[in-house]
Amino acid sequence: QVIGFAGWAIMEGPALLVIKPENGKIPFPNQLHMSATSELTLSNVSNGLVAFKVKTTAPKNYLVRPSAGTIPAGATEKVQIIMQPRKDTSLDSASDRFLVRAASTTSMQTLSKSEWDAKPKQELQELKLTVQFADHEQTITRDPDVQQRRRQYEEMQAYGAQVEQDVEMLHKELQSGQGKSGYSIFHVFFG
Repeated sequence: QVIGFAGWAIMEGPALLVIKPENGKIPFPNQLHMSATSELTLSNVSNGLVAFKVKTTAPKNYLVRPSAGTIPAGATEKVQIIMQPRKDTSLDSASDRFLVRAASTTSMQTLSKSEWDAKPKQELQELKLTVQFADHEQTITRDPDVQQRRRQYEEMQAYGAQVEQDVEMLHKELQSGQGKSGYSIFHVFFG
């Protein structure tokens, strides 16, 4: 069960980490043939070091960076989840799940598999997250950075089209032997 606290998800078990997104759902745009990135924010609310590990039910479909680490007391770690390009619009990936595990530790070293296995269940804090697809257009219109990049992209497309027209016009002038400017092809390239 996910319990929300001031915009953060609180994990089950000892109070070590709080996580954003707080609703237990990792948002991705519903798009094809493109990778997409979502981000988890893990905040250490304990008085000591906290080791974390992020696991998924679909490791071939997602890259998680970093997938494990240690967070000092009061610090925050951003974890990127990169969804690999999808080939169809079926929402099979919507059933993909993630598990964030956390445990107190005494070292900044990442815990090994055997160290995680040795941790008693009552000392672990866990949160299960699911993938949630949003309409691609809705995602773009809500993100001001994406809106700005989209405007810049459209401006660059328009500029590129204008340059292509100019090049075509110059090419025709050069083929006729002499452009409006009175320069020959020799002057354009060597003058």
